[in-house]
Amino acid sequence: MPNTVFVIEAPGKIRSLRKILSELRINAQVVATGGALYDMPKDQLGLNPNDLTPERWTPTSQRTISHLTKKFKDADQIYVMTDADREGELIAAQVNSVLVSSGSKASIQRVVTSALNADGISQALQRPRAINRQTCVAVMARRGIDRAIGFLCSNRNVPGQIAGRISSKIVQSVSRQPLPTCKVAGTHPDQPGWRIWGKGSSGKEASLAAINEAFRRLDPALMDHTREVFTTKPAPAMMTGADALILVANQLNVSLSEAEKLIQTAYERGAISYPRTDSRDISPPTQVMLESAMRKLGKRVRVSRLPPSPPREAAGAHEAIYPCDPLHFNANSLEGLSQLDAAIGLLTRRAFASLSPDAKVKSIEVEQLAISSFLAKQGLPDIKVKIWRDIPDTAGWLVVEKEFIKPVKLVKIPLDTAVMERMVEQGIGRPSTIVGHIDKALARGWIQENGTLSNKGQAVLTYLQQNYPGLLGPEDLDHFFDGVPFERVSAAVYEGIHRLNLDYQALRVLAREASADLSRDQAQDESGLPLYEPTADMEMDVAGP
Repeated sequence: MPNTVFVIEAPGKIRSLRKILSELRINAQVVATGGALYDMPKDQLGLNPNDLTPERWTPTSQRTISHLTKKFKDADQIYVMTDADREGELIAAQVNSVLVSSGSKASIQRVVTSALNADGISQALQRPRAINRQTCVAVMARRGIDRAIGFLCSNRNVPGQIAGRISSKIVQSVSRQPLPTCKVAGTHPDQPGWRIWGKGSSGKEASLAAINEAFRRLDPALMDHTREVFTTKPAPAMMTGADALILVANQLNVSLSEAEKLIQTAYERGAISYPRTDSRDISPPTQVMLESAMRKLGKRVRVSRLPPSPPREAAGAHEAIYPCDPLHFNANSLEGLSQLDAAIGLLTRRAFASLSPDAKVKSIEVEQLAISSFLAKQGLPDIKVKIWRDIPDTAGWLVVEKEFIKPVKLVKIPLDTAVMERMVEQGIGRPSTIVGHIDKALARGWIQENGTLSNKGQAVLTYLQQNYPGLLGPEDLDHFFDGVPFERVSAAVYEGIHRLNLDYQALRVLAREASADLSRDQAQDESGLPLYEPTADMEMDVAGP
């Protein structure tokens, strides 16, 4: 491949990709965009007031664009391997724009892969395709709608009363039901076969504490009231990006932001597949690879028919998270491992559990009625808690999970994790942006430590209820754009705004007024295209052949 250039997003993946290309005997340069090359201006509305479409795209890093232009001028072939999600598709289109502006005659091909390893790259190069225009249209439309909501629907007279497509739903959810802030989970210290799990709001913490103590001493008031059920427990599904964040944060006792960094680092080092995925499916080749590794490790594999290959388009190219080198990262214990290796080990074992046989067991369960009666006698609020024992506890996929179950403990649920779990349960947001939305909602002080709305959060909710109730509804813009292709950004913006039950004409009026006022608060715009830290961009200097 003479004069070939590979373009990726994350600078942290440059060295890994160069090593893989060397293994494949491909002589090519690797450069990174550092995220989006262009985005809307930070301090201006940036929308056409007549149709609310983005109109003022500005460079995010002129240095990066100049660097790419220099590389493209002498290139014959360019492979754009930006992330295979919606935003990655738009960034691929931006790379193409830089190529055209550079005057280069190089041919350009779009390739996508879920795994940063030799097999993934080799397969990707066998399936080049064109940049998906309809996906780019949807991304630009959603970006324009999010900017309109943030800049035009937020209450500029009251600091902190910000309208956002995702944060509005977070506020609405917490107002309807307080977040669980504590949980009891784990195995009995002396009778490991017995397990307990339950979580509740701050008002139920005393109830969980009482049940925890009764469980530890195997109190007859609970343990003498059981029922036996012969049942089949299906293996857990493969993990989405959000599932992986929750697993790593809970098991390693780290914040969501730290869990996100660990998982991203694991991906950039080729240990796991692309992490910002909302898929629970894997392709037949991936399933064969994982099952082969399980058999070599002496693990049982579920008998199943291989599903058809998933679609390889921009919005659905990613598979569920899986380990790219499961034999290497099969950890029987987390003891002595670094946080990074522990995170990879957790994700590996979880993938194994998903492909293991279902568990056919006799389940001995403490009746909920006995738990409720126990609490009532102590004058404590009722709460749903599961206390059970599976016989055998090594059946099917349970043998994989067993190794990572900790002794029972009553713990506080970190607020960011509590919000994440609620968003996953209710299908709010996407893995690629979910942590950022949570961080912003918490930084603004909308949610108290007890899992309820603060006065600020309640004020935001009241403002939205009175002015933009459509933002509190269940409509999901991302799924809507996935299912309805558009050829023009203006048409997508129009339909998307109506989908959210917002007044299109009223927003146009507000846009005209805002266009004359150049003083805008960028904190009101909750969305954006992906960007990496400016300091990470310096790694592009080592991207030579």
